[in-house]
Amino acid sequence: MGEPFKIAIIGSGPGGLSAAARAARSGLSHVLLERTDHVSDTIYKYQKGKFVMATPDILPLRAEIPFSAGKRETILAAWNKEIAALGVNLRTNAEVTAIKKDGERFLIKLAGGEVVEALNVILAIGLQGNLNKMRCEGAELPLVQYQLDDPDAFEAETIVVIGAGDAAIENAVALARRNTVVIVNRRDEFARAKQGNLTAITGAIEKDEIHCYYNSAPLKIEPDALILETAEGQARVACDRIIARLGASAPRKFVESCGVVFPSEDPSALPEVSNKYESNVPGLYIIGALGGYPLIKQAMNQGYEVVE
Repeated sequence: MGEPFKIAIIGSGPGGLSAAARAARSGLSHVLLERTDHVSDTIYKYQKGKFVMATPDILPLRAEIPFSAGKRETILAAWNKEIAALGVNLRTNAEVTAIKKDGERFLIKLAGGEVVEALNVILAIGLQGNLNKMRCEGAELPLVQYQLDDPDAFEAETIVVIGAGDAAIENAVALARRNTVVIVNRRDEFARAKQGNLTAITGAIEKDEIHCYYNSAPLKIEPDALILETAEGQARVACDRIIARLGASAPRKFVESCGVVFPSEDPSALPEVSNKYESNVPGLYIIGALGGYPLIKQAMNQGYEVVE
């Protein structure tokens, strides 16, 4: 086997792309391993035409690849163009199944059995590959999905969106143009939503363009309906489709198998890292959402800085 890479970057989201771009610009031997056949799977799976914000506005961008607020398609095209121009060593369809420290190097096992060696590893895998799923009876039925690629692909359906975050709101509002939409919120307000989305969903509810069940939770799923537990008792909502946008959790089992320690057993706990993003495993760095920084600009800055 040849010389190990100086850096192996796992995950080609904003942080991983930024790290790989900086490594390429710096002339460092590197490999960017992406489990899908395209870069930045989370943004790739944003609904068609989604406008991506570049918040916080006051945070300057440090990256070799461009980023500014715009449509998902424009951002992805710019990133693909720039990483090709920089000569980033990208390997797609390269799912990492294990990372083990062996002396001064890491052995990175891929799903096909191949082992990639590197002196340093940057984990930039985010959270979206580990989506939270529904746990009620019937959650395995085919009307349940966890992603919406193109809202215009659906017409004249009754669709239930479960969740109160930005993704759920954006899906519900977009689908309501051509469908009957119901949104289910466990609480009595949309406290986590960005202001623009909050205005959009409350306006749509007030105009009866979307019906909302507040203080409600899924109890059971039937082939053609969702049974809710509401403040007034059970409610049956007939529907053609259920889209559950329940957020995501750290892929803790995989991260712990790499030797990384979490500070507590709390399911929401994130791995502790140094001010240089290094975990308790020397040479293994964690950036982006997995390290507690979910914003695109934050992840890109960390990708640049960790290589520096």
